[in-house]
Amino acid sequence: MDEEYIKTLSDVEKTAFLKIFCKLIKADGAIEAEEVEFLKAIAARYGFSSNTMVEIIKMAPTIDCMTEARQIKNRQHALELIKEMCLLANIDDDLHDAELDIIIDVARVMGIEDEKVIVINRWVLDNLILMKTGRLILEKDNG
Repeated sequence: MDEEYIKTLSDVEKTAFLKIFCKLIKADGAIEAEEVEFLKAIAARYGFSSNTMVEIIKMAPTIDCMTEARQIKNRQHALELIKEMCLLANIDDDLHDAELDIIIDVARVMGIEDEKVIVINRWVLDNLILMKTGRLILEKDNG
């Protein structure tokens, strides 16, 4: 997916994004390998070291997503956060109610309409389906 937005994020916003992602992966009580890979990849794209990532993960139980979300003032950045949250929540093929609750709550704090969240999530799901279909067509998942 498009990563141009990362260049426009402040360090505070990048940290807020990462904290929210860490809280989101723990929401359903199970941390899947795909979720950990997502966190590692996004931390690297945001320029965070492995040590910083580990420290943020350790903080996960005390992270307040609403406080972190309030730091995102730019609507485009807020929409990108929701997109990334939807991707992370769906990456294990199971959107848990607790994950959805966090996404909706974060969106509302940032002024993103529920309808917009639904459309973003549908778009993310469509992209995931297309990527999986492409991998099958190109025989990348056939051993």
